[in-house]
Amino acid sequence: MWTEIATWLGVAFIAADWLLRVALAVRVIMRDSTVAVSLSWLLLLVLVPIPFVPSAIYLLVGEPRLGLRRAERHARLSSRVENEAVVHWRKQGLDWTSDDPGYRPLSRLATSMAGMPALRGNDVELLGTGGPVLDRLIADIDGAKHHCHLLFYIWMPASKGLGVCEALIRAAERGVRCRVLVDAVGSKQFLRHEVVPRMRRAGVQVVEALPVNPFRMLLARIDLRNHRKITVIDGVAAYCGSQNLTDETFRIKRRSKVGHWIDSTVRVRGPAVQALQTVFLRDWAMEAGEELPDLSPYFPRESEELVGQCVVHVMATGPGGQPDAIHSAMLAMLFGAQQEIIMTTPYFVPDEATKAALINAAWRGVDVTIVLPDVLDAKLVAAAARSHFGDLMGAGVRIVLHPHGLLHAKTATIDRRLAMVGSANFDMRSFWLNFECTLFVYDEGFAKQLRFMQKHFEAEGRQISAARWKKRPFRHRFIDQCAQLFSPLL
Repeated sequence: MWTEIATWLGVAFIAADWLLRVALAVRVIMRDSTVAVSLSWLLLLVLVPIPFVPSAIYLLVGEPRLGLRRAERHARLSSRVENEAVVHWRKQGLDWTSDDPGYRPLSRLATSMAGMPALRGNDVELLGTGGPVLDRLIADIDGAKHHCHLLFYIWMPASKGLGVCEALIRAAERGVRCRVLVDAVGSKQFLRHEVVPRMRRAGVQVVEALPVNPFRMLLARIDLRNHRKITVIDGVAAYCGSQNLTDETFRIKRRSKVGHWIDSTVRVRGPAVQALQTVFLRDWAMEAGEELPDLSPYFPRESEELVGQCVVHVMATGPGGQPDAIHSAMLAMLFGAQQEIIMTTPYFVPDEATKAALINAAWRGVDVTIVLPDVLDAKLVAAAARSHFGDLMGAGVRIVLHPHGLLHAKTATIDRRLAMVGSANFDMRSFWLNFECTLFVYDEGFAKQLRFMQKHFEAEGRQISAARWKKRPFRHRFIDQCAQLFSPLL
């Protein structure tokens, strides 16, 4: 009797496993994924013999699931905030449409996909990295009169990071509304620090984005992170770029070989501040559940003043909506290049379209240079990046390794007239999984400033020799190619 029961239980167990596999296989086929991605998941579901393991892997990381309620709330709130802002910008004549054939296709594409237009009349100041940036931020917080909005992936409650906390406490005590939104994983150490209860007692609202817990694992993909770095002060000044709420001491002791992180951050004044405010407010409403009935105090008339010549296009992407907006805009930028492309990024794991665009540009005679850190804090990502070097250098792309610290700046300049700076790396995770924010700046003056910084990094580095690269040992090439298989997850 017990033998028969055990046999039937075994059959039921195997049947349940294969029913789940077949159901997920049908879902994979019906999704709008690339053929390569679909085939990879189908092979995993069919060939891995361990019961329920391939199904569990797919349910955890197979789709960029934000969770039904969260996704619906994000779509509704995004639509409300964006629609009000766009109507207001158009009434005030702040939106920008270029007649320049070098700008027009990209600006139209970005507007259609990201939902917000390019805005004219901005002053964009390229800042340094580390402590000096946080000193400037602290000074702005100390001068705030109405509100301080901060959104960061990583917030380290040490050194200058703690100084920002103290500045927010001082601001809240004098009546300034302070809202802080931090990623639950990236800022885990901050959320556990004793300074957070002090901030809350002073009136600073501190909320964690995308919390991780066993219940959420069943409903949403837990490795989707809010990777943005945005600060808005009084709706008049804003910061955006690659620097987290960290200074030069970040991870120095833990990874001494990597060195200090080198970032690029911009301080913006003008109408584009309102676009960054829009990004913060919709993320805040989704995570904090606070829907502000009157948005006008957060879009003051001072931020509508045309204070400079820069046209800025704020592009914020994430799961849901148009997750590939930054990716599509970057491809348009690369295919439109005529003379020069310079890119800096710490994590370079391109998809096939990005890789093809870079190779195509090099074949067209465009001078393409990619500056990467010599030592990376993620070995698997570094190996996956190396797997692409041979094809790129074979087409004429120059790859330069920067040795002095971890080059964390995510920038691009095109033909010395178009600039891109923000939080998004040039990898598939940033393009499709994370919440990111990147600025496209249509201005020759700013593009030349950013290019000067890029050329400084290039001069400090060493260019990889294509001839020597071909002679690498087989084991190195094999490891790199194996790492490339994990590219969609890196």
